[in-house]
Amino acid sequence: MRTSVRALLTGLAVLVVASAGAGTASAKASLKRQLVGTWEFVSVDIVGKDGNHVQPYGPHPSGVTIFERNGHFAVVLTRPDRPKYASNDRLMGTAEEYKATAEGVLAYSGTYTVNEAEHSYTMHVDSSSFPNWIGSVQTRTITSLTSNTKPR
Repeated sequence: MRTSVRALLTGLAVLVVASAGAGTASAKASLKRQLVGTWEFVSVDIVGKDGNHVQPYGPHPSGVTIFERNGHFAVVLTRPDRPKYASNDRLMGTAEEYKATAEGVLAYSGTYTVNEAEHSYTMHVDSSSFPNWIGSVQTRTITSLTSNTKPR
C-alpha cells in the first residue's frame, strides 16, 4: 500500500510524502493514528511569499519522516544528486563539498503532538542539522491525507 500526506510547512512550504508501511488512512481513525509510521518524501515544494516555487532537494528528494506512537519523530531529507566527496572521507571534504552537503541535507528529531480539531501537528525540535531549529516549536497543517493501494 502507498499512502500520501500533504502538509503546510512553516507557512511557506508544502511537503508531500508517501508512506512506507504506515497504517491505512481512515476517516474514522484519529489524525495521530493515521500519522504513525514511516513516510517517504515524494516532493518538497517551497512556495515563497511572491508565489514562486523552489524545490531545494531537487525533483526527487530522498528521505523519511517517522512518527512513533509514543510521540517521538525523526526527519531525514536529502537531495540525492549531491556530489560525492573526492577523498571518500566525510571529515576530509572540500569547501564546495561541505556546502553541497549543508544545502542538500536536513535532519531533525524530537517530540510531536497532534491537534485533531485544527488538523495539525506540532513538533518540538530537540536536535537538528540546522542549529537554528534546535529548541524550536513548529506546527504543520495537514491539508490532505489520502491512501491508495499501489504496491511498493
